[in-house]
Amino acid sequence: MALLLLVVLEVWLLVQVAHVVGGGWVLVLLLAETFGGALVLRRAGRTAVRAFRQSAAVPFGQPVPGQEPGAVGDAVLTGVGGVLLVLPGLLSDVAGLLCVLPPTRRLVRALFVRLVRRRFERAVRRAGAPTVVVGDVVGDVVDGEVVDGEVVDERRELGR
Repeated sequence: MALLLLVVLEVWLLVQVAHVVGGGWVLVLLLAETFGGALVLRRAGRTAVRAFRQSAAVPFGQPVPGQEPGAVGDAVLTGVGGVLLVLPGLLSDVAGLLCVLPPTRRLVRALFVRLVRRRFERAVRRAGAPTVVVGDVVGDVVDGEVVDGEVVDERRELGR
């Protein structure tokens, strides 16, 4: 339903812009954004493959030499932006540009990470499993003492 509403809104917006600047200019704009999106996709695909290969060559959680943190996420967001630019429509173009331009891409990445983290924490809480998130405790935590590198805890059920 939301996708249908978005398509209707995109068509309505294109018609409104065509009334102001003319149908020919809207067609030129749509062709230019599609061509630009295809170029972005081509470049983003190469960058994403390179970033994935470099990340796969190091152990999980270790920094990748010569690669900025978030390079894989940036490559993916740039690809999403390219797809949005290829799709006809002004709203999708704005969203695509937000994903392609570096300053706004960092903002979009931060918002996406926050959204995924919240959904993950909510799902873990619903499942009743314990988890610890940087600085915050979510769910149940089992009490215990660390002695010479060993964990000693009382046997008890979680949640009591």
